[in-house]
Amino acid sequence: MAFTATNQLGVPVFLVDQNPASEQYHQAAQLFALYDYLKQQGFGVFSIRESLQAVSEGRDGTLQGFYLSSDEAWESVQFMERLGVGVVELPAFPLNQPGQASNRRLIARAHEAGLQIAFAAHARCVALDVQSAHAAGFRRIHLYIGTSKIKQATAGATVTRMAEKAYESIALARQLGFTSVRISTEDAFRTTLDDYEAFYTRLQELLAANDVRVNGVGIPDTVGVSTLEELGDRIAILQRVGIQFDFLECHIHNDVGNADQIYLETLLLCMRLGITMLPDFSILGIGERNGTIGLSSLLEAIYRRLIQLYPRRMPEIRQAVRERLGRLPSGELFVNVYNDADKFFYNILARTGFIFDRSPFSSNTEYDGSGVHADTTLRAFHLALAEGRTGQEAIEIGNSAYCGALPLYDMPLRTPVLACFGCGKSNVRYWRERADMRLRPPHEVRESVARLGGQLGADGAFEGNTHDDNALDEYIARAIRIFSVMQNGMTHQEAMELLNMFYFSDGSPTSQPVAAVFYQGQP
Repeated sequence: MAFTATNQLGVPVFLVDQNPASEQYHQAAQLFALYDYLKQQGFGVFSIRESLQAVSEGRDGTLQGFYLSSDEAWESVQFMERLGVGVVELPAFPLNQPGQASNRRLIARAHEAGLQIAFAAHARCVALDVQSAHAAGFRRIHLYIGTSKIKQATAGATVTRMAEKAYESIALARQLGFTSVRISTEDAFRTTLDDYEAFYTRLQELLAANDVRVNGVGIPDTVGVSTLEELGDRIAILQRVGIQFDFLECHIHNDVGNADQIYLETLLLCMRLGITMLPDFSILGIGERNGTIGLSSLLEAIYRRLIQLYPRRMPEIRQAVRERLGRLPSGELFVNVYNDADKFFYNILARTGFIFDRSPFSSNTEYDGSGVHADTTLRAFHLALAEGRTGQEAIEIGNSAYCGALPLYDMPLRTPVLACFGCGKSNVRYWRERADMRLRPPHEVRESVARLGGQLGADGAFEGNTHDDNALDEYIARAIRIFSVMQNGMTHQEAMELLNMFYFSDGSPTSQPVAAVFYQGQP
């Protein structure tokens, strides 16, 4: 039996003979309308940057990072263009020349091919990030800054000062000629409502006084535990302070497995309010810990909710959804192409040996791919100790600064994984302290810097002291990030080998191994 998606009145075929006054009917009609709502705004933001933060447990139990080759990134962009996705988000790479070059090539290739897709740089509210993004060819920038109490303590700045820093970056982006600027408080749901309002009140004062505006505002739920009411509180604040924006962009992690539900509720709310909301999605839902959901997961979540409302109408619902998503300009069915995209991504994961696991016991929940997040957790823990909190209470305070998939009472402080594109100096510090490693003699450190410098190119300069652990940790973390790009991901063992070029733990400081993977066969 053949079905048509809607009848002459535009009512979905599976609702034609249903009671239009029922709550069930109302919910289904709004859910079905989400397909048009998403299509009209290019479905959202495909975040390659989010996907690159993924860390997996290999089949042998070891850890590895994930990355895309230039060709894989290009094919990913082509899939997004075919599907009508409006924005692809990439990392800004301020101190990573191979990454910068990769971004530059990808943007230029898309321009030469006549693709309509926009590229957005994910960047801190730091001048270097903004300038690097512009130099790489980006003309859309997604700025972010932390505003929670722990971020204020870490930065040694008030929330008002953070708003001023955000304005400085927005103004710089406008001066450089960025055509779209989004500002986001990266920890919106760990920021108190008073601080949230203070941040946007001060930001709006500066924007209005200088006749500057933003195009978008991000309200990220980076641990996936917010409620619709909490989202509404923050939208109300934005409306109250009078900040103008063209779109909201929501980044929702799937730590506790309900990102699809939160996305749907958020989309429905924004559709009712007449607000353009761009969901942020990643490759198959991978990312740091459990990432933002994939596009197919988002679209299928709507489909599943419709079937839950009308389980006896599944054939009609399936056909109506296929027709509503429609055919692409190539003539291909949308649903077929996004299935092809998922197969392509699965093949990449299979080739790299990446174990894709959404379970609460995967490595992504036990380890954190970002030094920033691990450092935030550790700082909160030490602040709790300084305030006289001890034991489990201090651990829970530390974990709550960046709570993850496991309950606070059942989760140790974050273990920052080393083999990651998002590696930070806290990752390096953790692993050298865990292995009780000591600094090598100065001449060996200088030799390692010299040898790495030849591989890292313009990023290989080290201007600190060879006896300064903090400077060396930052340098090693930078090298790991760069090699993650150059080698399309790293294993934990490779990252530890790099760390061992500067530190030793076997009692013999002169037993430095030849890290062939980094020296490319040089003696």
